[in-house]
Parts: sequence; C-alpha cells; structure tokens
Amino acid sequence: EERKTKFSIDVEFKISFKVDIANEKEVLQYALDSGIITVESIKDVVADMKKKEILAQHSQKIWQGLDGNWHTHIIMEDGKRVVRHRKTREELEDYLVDYYKKLEESVYIKDVFWKWMNEKLDYGEIKKQSYDKYCAEFKRFFPRDNFICIKKMKNITEEDLERFIKTTIRDMELTRKAYSGLVTLLNGIFKYGKKMGCTTISISTFIKDLYLPKNIFKKNFKDRKKEVFMEDEIPVIIGYLKGNPDIWNLALLLQFETGARIGEISTLKKEDIKKHSILIRRTEVKVKVDDKWKMTVSELPKTDAGYREIILPPSAEWTISKILTLNPDGEFLFMDKGKRIRENTYNKRLNRICDKLNLPHRTTHKIRKTYGTTLLDSDVNDSFVAEQMGHTDVSTTRKLYYYSNKSYKTKVSQISEAIDF
Repeated sequence: EERKTKFSIDVEFKISFKVDIANEKEVLQYALDSGIITVESIKDVVADMKKKEILAQHSQKIWQGLDGNWHTHIIMEDGKRVVRHRKTREELEDYLVDYYKKLEESVYIKDVFWKWMNEKLDYGEIKKQSYDKYCAEFKRFFPRDNFICIKKMKNITEEDLERFIKTTIRDMELTRKAYSGLVTLLNGIFKYGKKMGCTTISISTFIKDLYLPKNIFKKNFKDRKKEVFMEDEIPVIIGYLKGNPDIWNLALLLQFETGARIGEISTLKKEDIKKHSILIRRTEVKVKVDDKWKMTVSELPKTDAGYREIILPPSAEWTISKILTLNPDGEFLFMDKGKRIRENTYNKRLNRICDKLNLPHRTTHKIRKTYGTTLLDSDVNDSFVAEQMGHTDVSTTRKLYYYSNKSYKTKVSQISEAIDF
C-alpha cells in the first residue's frame, strides 16, 4: 500500500516515478508486474473517468429538494425540459450516466446539429438570423434520406465523410463559396459530436487533409461590367435620381454617396445623421417566426466592423435635406404610409430605373461595389476605405468589391499611354 501511494495514474495511464524505462507501455507493464497497480484498479479509474466525462455533458442544475430527494432536468428531443429525481445524488448521477450512454447509441447527425445550434443560441453566441440561416443550410445539405443522415453518428467513418462531401459538391453543383458553408456545418457538428462522445473523428484534421481538385467545384463566370456601374453610367443614373427625388430614389442616391448596405440604409433614423457623417448602428435582418420568414430591424450591424461612422461627401447635404423634407417626423428616414420601407423594394425600384435608362439590371449591392471601386480608384487611404465600407481589412474590399468600371474609351487611352514601345 505504501508503494502504491507513490504512484498516480492520469488520463493516459502515465505513472509518475523515477525509473529509467523506455516508454509508457513499459512503465505500465512494470507497474502491473510489480503489483503496484492491478487491471481491476485501472478499470475502476477508467470507469470513473468515463462517468465524469458523461456527467460533464449534463448542463442542467442538480439540486436537493425539501423532500430530501435529488432532482435535475433533462432536455427531450422536442426541446422540452422534464424533471428527473432519485433518493441520493449517486443514484441520480447513475441514472444520468445510463441515460446519456443510451442517447449516444442512437445519436444521428441531426441530433447533434440541433443540440449544437440551440446551445449556441441559448448562450448568445449567435443571433437569431444566423440561427435561421444555419438551420436552412442544414436542411439543404443534409436531406433526411441521405446515407450519412440515416447512419448513427458513432458509425460514420472518414470514408463516409469524404463520399458525402464529394457527392454533395457534385450533385448540388457547389461553388467553392457554397462549399465553405457546408464545411462550417461539418466543423460545428463533428466538434460538438466529439465533445458529446458520439464520434472520434477529428474534423479539423480531416478537412485539412481532404484533397479536392479545383475542377470539382462549379465555376461562376461573372460579367464584370454588371458588377459595378460603369464610369459613363454613373452620371446618368445619378442625374435621374436627383431629377426624380421621391423617397425610394433618395435612398438609392444616399447609397451611392455612402456605400452603405441597403439593409443599413433602410434602418437609418434621424438621430443617425450628423453634420458631416452618418452613424451605422443597425440593419434589416430576416428571421423565422412561426415557420414564416419576417423582415425586422436588428439593433446591431451585420458585423462588428459594420458598427461605424461614414463620412459624407458635400453632395449628400442636398440628399439628406430632401429626405427630411419628405419625411420630417418618421421614426425611420425612409418610410411610406407610416411604415419602414423594406430593403427588397429598393432592388425592384432600381430595376425599373435601369429599364428606363436602358442600363443592364443591377442590384443595390452593385451600388456598394461601385462606391468601393470609386474610393480605391481615387487612391483613398486603405484603412479609411475599410472603415467606410465596414470591413475589417481593405483586402476584403479589394478581393470582393473592386472591379474596373472604366469605359472602353478610357481603357484604350490608358493602354495607349502605358504601352509605347
């Protein structure tokens, strides 16, 4: 007994004593042969560790009631909480261990996903609109009859994952960007599942090692002329907006002058207008309420970097004065018949304007790209460009928002000046 107390066994059965032995297996064998530990004692330690791991999954409070019994809640599949109680804490913990062991045996990907999502929402790690987005993407990528969804999670192998990923990319014709959404879900599900003890797969390592050739992804070839308003189109559409200054056109004009997201524009209030700037403090979001999608106002911008102050050009003074003249007392700057104008109506308005001016259809997001392109072409400081756009880094602006909007005549002139051999 005295010798045994000089040794301790941790999670990996390491034994702490000073003996010059080559490796841990030899250490363990030495301890067994010497009678320092027994197989039974190891089993007891492992069982105790497993019990602690299982109980660590239980996030609900355990308490002793006035009746002397021990109580706790468990979360059912439908999200409802039910009470369970036993005479002693040990009996209650034994019940919980058996409950979670049986649960692990019948856990599928959908079970882990919903538990992971609901926990993130409960802890405030994600917003409701992000929760709804992830749920919609899960239903898209993981249909009920998919082979990986009808297989118990503990039985899913890395070969299954590779087959699932490749067939999903092929059958759904995913772009690399769409694939990144699938990876986000897989990472979350399998990391959470590993924590629950439902899988041994290290998803980060698996994704890192998975080879996917470039040609497996669908390629979207963009017409660069339709990504921004061209330099000769800008004065045409600006002239139209100023010449027809109703509340919708003024909102589009203000977007040209600020580069703000249209969801940010549609939720602006009079209090956000400063002398030479506007404050971005909220945005429009889509959330699911009673199985129906609803557009509402979030009191937070789309991203942390989206919380910003946009410096206004001198021309915006006229725009804002016109807006306040049309809507002097409204809660929001842009309202019609006492209601806030939703962002989707601005795209419809922009399409009608493009038709009138014989311009290709573009969305309001292309106005934002036009603004970013104009700032970069005007040699505005990189960090300032990122601030105005609400990006954490100007590389985002350059990679996703910058397109040459020079006219064909300008391009010919620039090449002629640059290439003169």
